[in-house]
Amino acid sequence: MVEGQPGKLFKADLHVHTRHSGQARHLRFLRCRDCYSQPLEVYRTAKRRGMDLVTITDHDSIEGGLELLNRLGDLPDFILGEEVSTYFPEFRHEVHIGVYGLSEAQHREIQKLRSNGEELVAYLRRSGLLFVLNHLFLHFWDLGRVQAFVERMAELFDIFEIRNGTQQREHNSLIVRLLERYRQGGAHGRPVGVVAGSDSHTLRRIGRTFTASAARTREEFLDDIRHGRAQVFGLHSNHLSLAADIYGVVLRYYPTVLSVRNGEFSPLVRLKNFFLSLVAAPFLLTPYLVAIRHSHIERRRINDFWRIFYGDGSSFASS
Repeated sequence: MVEGQPGKLFKADLHVHTRHSGQARHLRFLRCRDCYSQPLEVYRTAKRRGMDLVTITDHDSIEGGLELLNRLGDLPDFILGEEVSTYFPEFRHEVHIGVYGLSEAQHREIQKLRSNGEELVAYLRRSGLLFVLNHLFLHFWDLGRVQAFVERMAELFDIFEIRNGTQQREHNSLIVRLLERYRQGGAHGRPVGVVAGSDSHTLRRIGRTFTASAARTREEFLDDIRHGRAQVFGLHSNHLSLAADIYGVVLRYYPTVLSVRNGEFSPLVRLKNFFLSLVAAPFLLTPYLVAIRHSHIERRRINDFWRIFYGDGSSFASS
């Protein structure tokens, strides 16, 4: 979990989305995508910002990576990935797992198993795939079970995303602190690996948060992650960054609705979504206020978790 100067280290933003990541949960009635970035745009942006290795981790899809490979052929500086949404019945909670270096057949098997996180993790381990627990506390609200949840995740996973570019410093820092508590020395003799990624849903933040190591090749880099030799660098999020992300997605949605040539919507659906967009416009133009409110709620939630783990008188702000 060392942080330092990136220098000439081998670098990769290990958490990036494209237009293949499905629909945005908060704008489903508009059929707005979670991301509008094209795979080729993502690849070129990452390379331009100094990434030695590029991956695409769309939600439960490898179509973005396959589209890129179909267009450019086999790329020695690219690794196929996806962000798998899986459910843990014990905690009634969905977590996201970054999976790297998978095949199309493995992707299909993963999709069959993702309704049960325990079974999925067992399969990923048997398959020898590199897999990472992303943003540990995303959408987790159960104060009464948070300790049991963290303990179980620490048992199941060997690699953790400890810096996510869409999460605030409090969230990322609490993960680091808890890993030191629960995984010091590695559970069952296994080393603890750490990664970072921008979790970018627009081109703006690609490569601004990344993983790095002293590797010289793709294979050495992945091996460094597995054996705890990687470092993390880059930005956390705040309300300004979150607002910019919301604007970035919404402002690419409107051209999609208005265009008659991109094939995104049928004429009837396009007309319906156009009028829905007009009705929703006053709400879509307030992302800054939404971002402030979300950031405040997130800080309060993470401080509640902090007190549970480190005492009633403790919080991130006082640590």
